Amino acid sequence: MAYPNEQPVSVPPAVEQPAGEPVPAGPGTAGPEWQQWFRVQQGSRRSWRRNLAVGFGVTAAISVLGVLLGLLWAWVAPGVPVVFAGRAGTLVTDPSPEQYIAADGWFTLLGLGFGLIVTIGTWLVLRRDRGPFLLLGVVAGTLLSGRWVAPLVGEYLGRDAYDQWRATAVQGATYLAPPEVQSLGPKLVPAFVAAIVLTLLAGWSNDPDLDHPGALPGYAANHPEPHYETGPAPYEGEQADPASRPQPGP
Repeated sequence: MAYPNEQPVSVPPAVEQPAGEPVPAGPGTAGPEWQQWFRVQQGSRRSWRRNLAVGFGVTAAISVLGVLLGLLWAWVAPGVPVVFAGRAGTLVTDPSPEQYIAADGWFTLLGLGFGLIVTIGTWLVLRRDRGPFLLLGVVAGTLLSGRWVAPLVGEYLGRDAYDQWRATAVQGATYLAPPEVQSLGPKLVPAFVAAIVLTLLAGWSNDPDLDHPGALPGYAANHPEPHYETGPAPYEGEQADPASRPQPGP
């Protein structure tokens, strides 16, 4: 049974599109995937200069921090006991020294923590510059730090004193040689951790293009809020008295 004040709802007739003609894409129409990607890239607020500056700046900063990683590793890694054997040179006193494994193990653990701290810190500090260039900068910086900077700094400490001892030592004298990273794997741990952690942070981010931290999914600068059309209210006035509404008859 219809109410007295109700008006019939008029539905606009559907416009038939001629066969073979494409449907024009409106504000809420989703085009092909490559067109959507292209529109997102065109709407980016960051220039190429800024992206490159962020990438190279992050790489340089993390490479400098690799000096601290090398100093810390040289402090905790154990030295290798050696003996001077005259013409035979310097020999290791223990036939199965554990110090080599300990040095690589310490570098692996420190590199893991270094990559984790540096990656999370960069993600939080450079909130407006998140993206592929930030990922490349962090991975390149941790690779330089773990592969070259930290091992060179850590192995250099105490090297002069060790070389001087070998030049003046007598046969049978013992000494603790400075630690060395024997394998390549520990040197790559910081870059591996940085790539994994930063990828997970980007995947867990609530915005697809990472330009607007804290926004809802799809509501960043490249994704304006959708517009919803509202129809007429069934009764005039939002605060109408319920008692004044017509009641259905028997």
